[in-house]
Amino acid sequence: MRRNQFASVVFILLLVFTLGTELADAQRGRGGGRRGGAPAALEEATLLEEFDKIVDLIWTDQEEDTWGDIDDDATEDKQAFITMFWESRDPTPGTESNEFREVWMQRVAYTQRYNSEGTDGWLTDRGKFYLIYGPEVLSAQSTQRASGASSAGESQARAGSNTVWELDNTQNPFLAGKREVMFARYQRSYSRITSGIELSQEAFLAGVAVSSYFEARRANPSSAGPVGAGSVLAPGSVATAGGAPPTPDVLAMQQLMQNGATLQDLIIRQEMAFIPAPAGNTYSIFNFDVGKSGLTFESLGSPGPASLLAFGVLRKKDPTAANGLQFMYELKIPFTVDPSNGTAETTSTHSFGMTIEPGDYLLSWGVMDITSEAIGTADYELTVPNYADEACAAPPEVVTGAEVAQVGPCSELAIPSVIMASSLEQMTDATDLNKVYSRTRVAALELGTNIEHAFDRNESLLLLYFINGLGVDPGTQENRFDLTHRILLAGTETSIARLPLQEKTASDVLQEIPLAQVQQIEAGTDYEILIEIHDQITGNATFHKVPFSVRGS
Repeated sequence: MRRNQFASVVFILLLVFTLGTELADAQRGRGGGRRGGAPAALEEATLLEEFDKIVDLIWTDQEEDTWGDIDDDATEDKQAFITMFWESRDPTPGTESNEFREVWMQRVAYTQRYNSEGTDGWLTDRGKFYLIYGPEVLSAQSTQRASGASSAGESQARAGSNTVWELDNTQNPFLAGKREVMFARYQRSYSRITSGIELSQEAFLAGVAVSSYFEARRANPSSAGPVGAGSVLAPGSVATAGGAPPTPDVLAMQQLMQNGATLQDLIIRQEMAFIPAPAGNTYSIFNFDVGKSGLTFESLGSPGPASLLAFGVLRKKDPTAANGLQFMYELKIPFTVDPSNGTAETTSTHSFGMTIEPGDYLLSWGVMDITSEAIGTADYELTVPNYADEACAAPPEVVTGAEVAQVGPCSELAIPSVIMASSLEQMTDATDLNKVYSRTRVAALELGTNIEHAFDRNESLLLLYFINGLGVDPGTQENRFDLTHRILLAGTETSIARLPLQEKTASDVLQEIPLAQVQQIEAGTDYEILIEIHDQITGNATFHKVPFSVRGS
């Protein structure tokens, strides 16, 4: 891809994150926890006032009549009714937790944050669908023009654009035969135009994730900690749903999370990358490769792709939580690797992503060869940066003639992560947050990366990164900074090449460095790219080094 195309590519990437947040939002919490920060719980006053609307899909006619007979100002009677309502649905009576209420109210809080359309989220068509079916049934999202028929063959009800949620109908029998649910956009609201969708307590309880979670808690009520909207039992607990024997991946997670013991039947390497996401969150990209020596490349006795499973648990560091860790999300994604993928020794760099709030996390994870049950596990600590804070102001004497005052939290000028690639391709399919990609997937882009940061002598090296903590010009609402890239011999300050100084006005950078044009580059040598940033708004400056090597001939 030519350099003059880079600006448009980065714009497309940002546009995808701006317009495509609904799926990322909807998939937070899939498969066992929150993909992002937990939506704030409702205040008790709101719950009391709106209770009839919040549970409208799941209460009985008799319960509705009883509630209607309670005087509006009879607060104690209402609270007693609410207590009885939840207790009658508790799958583990006699324990401290009420899993039914826990899952339902987490979904309610989510709809209020992400599905409100000028009214409470639980009253919207998208919110109602999410309440009953949860995040685990959502696999992808697309937008269609509201002209002609939809892919489901149903007529379009309104002019404008339609939002289509593609479904994993194996997650709930009430969705049998349904491949998608469509919402027609009209002004600022979305109306469901896909018919035949059951919205009831029976459909809620039939969800695989919900029913498995309830069964697991009945089998071992003390095993689970905080969970997300419709989650299954987290790996590392001492029982599985229905009391079935734990699978090898669950046993591996028990050893890792309880005893810190890793398995190394498979050799896995990993690294993180980050880019800004809406609502103060950060899109976190987890890159990894797997050693091929432990993989089984066969299918039904014949040579074929290796069938693998990526699994794990993401926990946020929280001093108020048990053991200082708050359970956030369970990972369990099957994928395949073709024998021709990657090199003779390792697979290509694969990736999966999640949108989560800034903070410190621990990802306990692994990869299993499904055929041989060979497993590799590891603990990976990560700090998710905050791209939403204001820039930290420089001292007044640095900014000539300006009295600079910083109020509230701020971000130091920094580059939290750099994606280094040898190729880049723009994709047209929606990003699936429950998929392992064979390249580094960043919104609408797939990049060819490698964990070793090793490149051929004549390759073009691509850098993709986002700068944190830049000042904003109050007049233009743009950044303004000077940017320089240098190539250094590794471990020294010896510069062998310098790209021209650039004056930039946006925090996203996609930079090509054609190694073939750098005469002093030698095969079999280690180098560093030095990125220099001087912020013209705040006067701050920062430097960031990224190591790479040039493969031998």
